[in-house]
Amino acid sequence: MLQALKSARTGTPYWARNAIYADRSIIVLNKPAGLICPSLRSFLRKHFDKFNDLLRDVKQSFDLENLPYPVHRLDKACQAITGTLLLARSSPAARQFSQQFQSRVVGKTYLALVRGGEKSFPARSGEIRDALEFSDGRVSLGESCAAKFAATDWELLASSPVAPLSLLRLTLHTGLKHQLRIHLSHSLHTPILGDNLYARSAISEKIAKITRLPEKRIFLHAAQLTLSRYRKTGSGKHFRLGIGAPIPRDFLAICRDAGIPLDHTYIDGGLFVDGQHVDDVPDLEGRWLRNPSAPRP
Repeated sequence: MLQALKSARTGTPYWARNAIYADRSIIVLNKPAGLICPSLRSFLRKHFDKFNDLLRDVKQSFDLENLPYPVHRLDKACQAITGTLLLARSSPAARQFSQQFQSRVVGKTYLALVRGGEKSFPARSGEIRDALEFSDGRVSLGESCAAKFAATDWELLASSPVAPLSLLRLTLHTGLKHQLRIHLSHSLHTPILGDNLYARSAISEKIAKITRLPEKRIFLHAAQLTLSRYRKTGSGKHFRLGIGAPIPRDFLAICRDAGIPLDHTYIDGGLFVDGQHVDDVPDLEGRWLRNPSAPRP
């Protein structure tokens, strides 16, 4: 396996350049904006356009026998979301990690730029437990028997001193369609920057003065996935592996223009074992791929 990791081709295909981590079971990409993550059904029917190109690029770059298997999606209805996207190298690995997602073992942390200054928040952190209803493709808060339980934790990391913008860290406990967008806009009343579907007002002049927002871009980033993994030997075989995806350049630029400080972990991304930063994961033959000058697996 280690030899296979070292046998990457020199000319990395376009989509595979987004790979940030790989080990003997999985490959993790930093999904760019504009790429739709299809459902498993559409994957089997080969209706995934750009995503099909991505899978082929990854297969070529990592010398896989078959196309990698999509394990989850960030939001099939929102191609603007960026961040950690997990692919499995094999069907057994896909089943294993799909089960982790279904049983909510996987930790999912997001970063969001939201419209609202420090005074918009009732505290520095909180919980949102508002149920969601679905009708004709739209999502709303609901209390009927048809509403589904939805849970989001939020933490205010920083606010801009020059415009009503703030950076939130979000922990997603349930993964319903548009959950974070609805919870932030309708429960917390601080819509995600760029979300024109659920925001109830236009952006303020102060925000417009410091930045020019690209079309169809929502500033929500899947910053980290945390998975359960196991060592083959030793007393403590179970450990938690975190894979952090660097924030996109346009996200970083708005933070800088707005004077919102960012921890280097969010700028650079990285690997974490039980919360401690590491350069690689020998137990899994895992390697961080962010450095473009480093050898790729």
